[in-house]
Amino acid sequence: MPQLIKLALIVAMAMTGSCSSPKSKMFLVLNFDVEDYTTPAAEGIDEIPKWLAEIMSEEGVTGTFFVIGEKARSLESRGRSDVIAAMAKHDIGSHTNHGSIHPTVTEQLEKAGWDDGVRLMAEQESAGIRELERILGIPVKSLARHGGSYGPQLVCALGRMKAGYSGSPISLPGRNVVWFCNALNFTGQYDGFDDTYYRDDLFEPLFDKLKTELPKLARTTDVLSFFAGHPTKIRSEQFWDFNYYEGRNPGPSEWKTPGLRPLESMKTAQANFRRMVRYLKRRDDIEITTFRSLMDAYGYQKESVTKEELQEIAENTIKNKAIFGSEYFSPAEAFAGYAKTIVNYQTKGSLLQEMKAIRPLGPVEMPNPQPEILRVTLEEVHELAGKANEHIHQVGSLPSSLQIRDARIGAGSLFALFSAVYLDMISRSPSSDYDVPSFDPYPRTNEKEIVLGIRDLKTWPVHRLDLDMERIVELTKLQLWTLKPAHRR
Repeated sequence: MPQLIKLALIVAMAMTGSCSSPKSKMFLVLNFDVEDYTTPAAEGIDEIPKWLAEIMSEEGVTGTFFVIGEKARSLESRGRSDVIAAMAKHDIGSHTNHGSIHPTVTEQLEKAGWDDGVRLMAEQESAGIRELERILGIPVKSLARHGGSYGPQLVCALGRMKAGYSGSPISLPGRNVVWFCNALNFTGQYDGFDDTYYRDDLFEPLFDKLKTELPKLARTTDVLSFFAGHPTKIRSEQFWDFNYYEGRNPGPSEWKTPGLRPLESMKTAQANFRRMVRYLKRRDDIEITTFRSLMDAYGYQKESVTKEELQEIAENTIKNKAIFGSEYFSPAEAFAGYAKTIVNYQTKGSLLQEMKAIRPLGPVEMPNPQPEILRVTLEEVHELAGKANEHIHQVGSLPSSLQIRDARIGAGSLFALFSAVYLDMISRSPSSDYDVPSFDPYPRTNEKEIVLGIRDLKTWPVHRLDLDMERIVELTKLQLWTLKPAHRR
């Protein structure tokens, strides 16, 4: 790993508090992915989310059921109001509108641009959320990644809907909840129980493992997504969506039923699930909650940014020659703060001591790290800041580059330039001209882990074998400008 990226990661770990324990109990969310609408109703797969929900209700705990839109519509058409009512006593999230039907979310975004991708995701997934709310009768405030379905445009669309994204590949060291694309992103999953509930000899070792690992997790983790299983997989020997593997898109007449475990084994599964729920409920070091509640718990953001906070970010940027944010503000928010402050300083001759936070997206095209001009005057800095400020307010994102004297300067170089000018304005000694440095086009914090995670989504067996992830990777890198920790209220 290059030294600069190592340094950025170390500073990010310090700023996110990854070495310290949370001050409050760990939040734990029992959650499920309710998906299978292809297996015939007579096989009883629909019964499983019903008894999972009923056991939790009986034991006095709650959880989140992430439901594919197609599954909800299937339950409605099958007349399963009992299953719907049982799940609706808990939290309901979306598991995408169409699930494994091709094109999947990732396939739709494979070659999409930013604006058309966001528009598509907003239309498609808001329609799915409205369907869930109509069928189940409760508000839907989150969406969980289905298999390898991801794209930053989806996350942006969810942010505009005030919805969170669970199972995100976007993270910061030591944090399981972050802001990315102005949406809350949740990661850090504990799982593995799908294929074990139905047999004691399979379940017991994993249950013992949980009892060993959970106390340490409770001391060191802020939020744990406890994935209790795919209801269909508790009974099925293979995933229902093998019908859709490698890009296949069969109609209902072509759906094949997966191999099923004996119906009587579901009594053992129910007993083991109840044992696990009771164990979790007894623990006094965790708080069992839902993703809807987490949206409230972590939805806080500081509404204003101070001179001291912007100064700290600028000093880190200049000292380390890398793009930084802080504990409460993303690099994109800092960029917007510098542009606005420089414009205000030029027109009013005074430095803003505090200002309302502006929350732009990152650039939507890759900036050139090499500026086409190496030195600019202070007056040209004022002009650039004015152009940046205008672009942010009109478009809602950072400019990929700005032009001065027929030369273009990329967003990273602008960030470094504005940081240097801002620090001089604090000391009331701005120079008459400034160097324009070569600079990274986007923040590098945790980049390697994030990119590896996104590329790995290609291996989801539902996807076409020739799926190209690189456009999605590039757009994600650009939106790392928006990445910052999330905080409990």
